[in-house]
Amino acid sequence: MKKTTLILSVVLALLVALLIVLIYYPIHMHNKMKALDYEVWGGMTDELTDSEFYEDMQSGKSFCFMGDSITRGSVIWDIPWYEPLLPYINGDVSQLADGGWVVNDLIKRADKIPEADVYVIAIGINDILSPCDEGVATTAEEYTASLQELLDCVTAVNPEARVYFISPWIYFNEDPDARGESFREAQLEWCNGNDSVYIDPLPAMLSVMDEEGATRFMFNGCHPTAPDGVGLYSYGVLEAEHLRRVGTVG
Repeated sequence: MKKTTLILSVVLALLVALLIVLIYYPIHMHNKMKALDYEVWGGMTDELTDSEFYEDMQSGKSFCFMGDSITRGSVIWDIPWYEPLLPYINGDVSQLADGGWVVNDLIKRADKIPEADVYVIAIGINDILSPCDEGVATTAEEYTASLQELLDCVTAVNPEARVYFISPWIYFNEDPDARGESFREAQLEWCNGNDSVYIDPLPAMLSVMDEEGATRFMFNGCHPTAPDGVGLYSYGVLEAEHLRRVGTVG
């Protein structure tokens, strides 16, 4: 009898521990992360508000963010890279993103693309890093062809939509390399050939990390930390868009 009671007690303790690990802890951490203050790195300055992108944010237009784990926030308790921008977006916000996605994953879910006035698409790092995986763009030419197919899917939802393409996020453990650079250059050329906007936040991000160190902003080569990392990612996008307006880039 005592042996049976002991076994049942151990089983119960294991079940409680499993419950904490699988249910309580994720909920606790998600709520804890959501309670943090997420600010654009360095604060929202007059310079960062001087862009077409920021004006779209303020206009009341609806936004849809599309991408991979960095957009989904899947490794930092559902905190997306654009979390610091949300207080400045006056319209509805939707998302279509998940961990490990490549361009083709978004194309396959064309029927799930939410209707929006503005689309912000940040996809391609997994295409760059996993050239042998099924459905991945193996060359820069295949990458831009996939982007064109994705753009067609988006404009089928809203032909009047404004579409911003963010250059593939960098993976600091292996990138920049020839493959990553070729994808970014091809995307820039492709965007310049249509009505999409190319945003390259990397120069602004790298300039900060050169002074502050990369580990403060990311913990595994590409995923941002919270709150500093997502603040830097958002800063990079706004700074790049400001520089595009004043004619410094793009």
